[in-house]
Amino acid sequence: TDESMQQGAQILSSSKTVIVGSVRMGYGHHRIAYSALTWALELGGKPFLLDILSPDCVEAAIVRNMDKQYSRMSRIASNLGGMIDAMWGKMMLQGDANALRCCLALSQKIRGIMAAFPKDTPVISSHPIVGNMAVACGFKTVINLIFDNYPQYFVLVPGAINLVQSPSYFDKLLDMGCPSHSLFLAGHWVSSDLCINAVPDSKARLGRLEKNLPRRFLIAVGGAGAQRAFLEELLQGIAGLLREKRIRIYLNCGDHGHIADAITAKLQALGLEFNQVTSNEGTVALCKKEALDKLEEPADWKAVTLFRFDSHFAAFRCTDLVIRAVDVLVTKPSELAFFPVPKLHIRRVGAHEAHSAVRAQELGDGSVECREVSHAVSKLHQLIERNSPLFRLMNQCIMKAAETNVYDGSKVACEFAFGDRTADAAASVKEKVLVTA
Repeated sequence: TDESMQQGAQILSSSKTVIVGSVRMGYGHHRIAYSALTWALELGGKPFLLDILSPDCVEAAIVRNMDKQYSRMSRIASNLGGMIDAMWGKMMLQGDANALRCCLALSQKIRGIMAAFPKDTPVISSHPIVGNMAVACGFKTVINLIFDNYPQYFVLVPGAINLVQSPSYFDKLLDMGCPSHSLFLAGHWVSSDLCINAVPDSKARLGRLEKNLPRRFLIAVGGAGAQRAFLEELLQGIAGLLREKRIRIYLNCGDHGHIADAITAKLQALGLEFNQVTSNEGTVALCKKEALDKLEEPADWKAVTLFRFDSHFAAFRCTDLVIRAVDVLVTKPSELAFFPVPKLHIRRVGAHEAHSAVRAQELGDGSVECREVSHAVSKLHQLIERNSPLFRLMNQCIMKAAETNVYDGSKVACEFAFGDRTADAAASVKEKVLVTA
């Protein structure tokens, strides 16, 4: 109604208010948006999440259907592998200038979703469609959080402040013609709790290493739900370690019922006992009970904990929360590749993700991408060695990176939104940031 729109406009016009725009495509873009929301709150702001798939309208339905097709093709390519996987991967590298033009045209057509919001309210975008919608609507301040580590034209938002996560991405986008006055290196898109606690959590993990406690691994299923076959084979390969209780596995199936059912059947076939968590409240309680800094395992622990949810929010937030209770994150090189936690990278879903694993390798906080299960099992064995040099190195590299603000990207984005950081000021320190990152 007109009255509700006026009330909304009044709320959005208050000080330190920011719209964080996202698209519920998988978990990655919502995860980036969540990181910005947490930092906005940490800095005393009033963030509002806009998921452009939420409204019941034709514009949202267009993007919703695109997401369905993307997720479907990702699952097919991942499960079939071979030529189909290679073709799908190559398609994910085709974000050229024409793809940018298509994105701009689409954003123009669906901009009505956010046309009624006050244009003085800053917008932080976790997907270029949202950023381009905001620019098309005439918002005065638009900050685009560029995902991945593989530069493509379609990730850019002309007319916005474009922020990237790595120096190499910054360098390559300059070569692609992106104007330097609208391009800045911010750091990784990481939620405030993980970023603030990166150093103490790393020290706690090293403390667990010294006590030779069972290494804890969090396996995070991607938002497209495209890794069932790989995970089933991986569980088969580490079943012996689980029976001997040499390791612990926390497996977040997200809101993918088909994945959770398949993993449950596999665990039962392997004769492995497991706990199950099905709510956000249950996740919070587990993280409190099994905090890293307790430097011990709870009584009567089981080797496997399975997470499954009906809620999209609980599904992707689970990974952010449980990271602070585990030693190693097992993930495809998605946006999670940029998080301050030791990472074992498994097979990507789309060739564009490969470069995110390279970024983690360069920083030293993540492994090479293990495309085959046998390689992943071998890497896992390296990480569970007594006094594992690789595990120790990853934690040391995280602490070093945290000291140079590598994981502060979402904080920087919020500072741009609130006017605490300007383009001119950012340009004056850009050289320093490029050196330390």
